[in-house]
Amino acid sequence: MIVRHLSTRKYVGWMVVAAVVVVFAGCPQESTETVDANSIPPKADNADENAAKGTVSDPLPEADPKVNPDQPSGDDEPTDPDAEPGTQPDGEPDVDPSTETDAEPDPEPSTDPEPDADPLADPEPDSEPTPDPDAVPDPAIEPDPEPGPDPYAPAKMPDLGAPLVDNPENLKKLDPKKPLWVDQKIGRVVMIGQVCQTDAALEMFACLWQTKEHEAIVTVDVEAFKVHAGLLAIGAEAGHPVQFQPVYTPAKGSEIEISVSYKDKDGKRKTVRAQDWIQDTETDKAMTHNWVFGGSGFWKDADGRNQYLAEGGDFICVSNFSTAMLDLPVESSQADSARMCKAFTERIPPIGTPVTLVLEVKKKQEEKK
Repeated sequence: MIVRHLSTRKYVGWMVVAAVVVVFAGCPQESTETVDANSIPPKADNADENAAKGTVSDPLPEADPKVNPDQPSGDDEPTDPDAEPGTQPDGEPDVDPSTETDAEPDPEPSTDPEPDADPLADPEPDSEPTPDPDAVPDPAIEPDPEPGPDPYAPAKMPDLGAPLVDNPENLKKLDPKKPLWVDQKIGRVVMIGQVCQTDAALEMFACLWQTKEHEAIVTVDVEAFKVHAGLLAIGAEAGHPVQFQPVYTPAKGSEIEISVSYKDKDGKRKTVRAQDWIQDTETDKAMTHNWVFGGSGFWKDADGRNQYLAEGGDFICVSNFSTAMLDLPVESSQADSARMCKAFTERIPPIGTPVTLVLEVKKKQEEKK
C-alpha cells in the first residue's frame, strides 16, 4: 500500500512538471539574438531607426509587385529601374530632409508691374507676322480704308496775295510767318483774311483762322496778341472787356475804325467800312457802332506762361465777350434768339474772297482829316 501510494504521488509530480513545461513553452519569449541590419527590409518611416537598434519592427504588408512603393501615385513619371539606389530620376542624389539647410527657395517670378511701369498702360502688342505676298485676300473681309487727314489738324490759310493798301512801303511785318503788318507812320495795323460767311447770325465780324467761322464774316490767320501789340504801337489804349457782374458794364478802350478792301468780280479794288457788312436785326440797316479796344485778358497755363484769352477766337466781336480783343460798347447778347447782328448778305462778296482789314485809332483818323 505504501509503495502504491508513493508511486501515485510520483506520477502526479511528473504530470505537474509536464504541465508547467507546456505552459512555459506556449508563452512568447523575447529574442536575444542579434540581427544583421543589412538583412532587414526597409520600412517607409522608421526603418533606419530600427536597423540602428538591431531590432525588427512589425513586418510590412506584402507589397503589390505591380506598384513601386517609392514611386508616387498619379501622373508622375515612372522610376527608372536601372537608376542607382539613393538617386532621383534625374540623377541627382536624394536629400535627407533632416540635413537640408535653411536656404531660401528661388523666388517665383512676380506678376506685379515694375515700379516705373504704368499699371494702366496697354500691354505691348505682339509682333505681327510678316504678311504673305502670295496670300489671296478673303473677299468676305473688307480691308481697312486708307487713313485720311486728321480733321482736327490745323489747316493753313492759302496764299491771299499782297495787302490792298496805299503806301505799302510803309508796312513792317509784325509776324514773319503771318500776313500781319504795322504802319506806324500812318498809324494802322494791316492783315489779310478771307470771307467765310455771307448769310449767318453773327457773334463777331472777324475771327481767328479755324475757330468760329460759322458765326463770323471774315477769318484771318494771325495771332490776336500780336494784333494787340500792333494797336498799342500805333497809339491805341486798351481799356477793359465787358463785365457782367455785379452789374453789366460795357467794354471800354480806344475806338477802332475798321475798313475792308477787296477786289470785285471785275478785278477792281473796293473799300468799305466793316459796319457795312453787318446788318442790325432791329433796323435792317448797317450797324452804326464803332468797336472799342477792350484788350481781352491773360491766363496762366500749367507751365506758368501767360496766354492771351482772345486766341480762342473772340477777335473782333459784335456780341459781348469778356475775352474779346475788340468789342461793341453796347449791350449785345450772345443768345441765338437775341443776337442783334447778322451778315448783310447782298453786300458781301463770295466766300473765299481775299480781303484786307485795316485797323486805325479813330482819333488818329480824325486828326489826319
